[in-house]
Amino acid sequence: MIFGEEDSQPQRPGPRQKVRLDTAQMETVYANFFALAGAPDEITLYLGANSPMPGVKEPTARVSHRIMLLPPNAKRLMIALQQTVKAHEDRFGPIELPPPPRPPKEP
Repeated sequence: MIFGEEDSQPQRPGPRQKVRLDTAQMETVYANFFALAGAPDEITLYLGANSPMPGVKEPTARVSHRIMLLPPNAKRLMIALQQTVKAHEDRFGPIELPPPPRPPKEP
């Protein structure tokens, strides 16, 4: 789902509200790390960047943004991400995920 694009979800009765996006003060950040936390009334998404350094056993991911969502909005975001990733793969091919790293063997 892209802004203003119709989705396959059932629509609420009545006229659909249009929202104009003001991007004048928008900031763009790079994130290659995320973490999630949840509570009964909210889901929190933490975004940041992890720049591993050679020889560092415990790298630090710098969290730059926290997004707090109501659970229904988190579900809408999940659906939008699923649709967007599927459209991306349909256009550009499968996105391959590397296998998870194995924990180091203890001596």
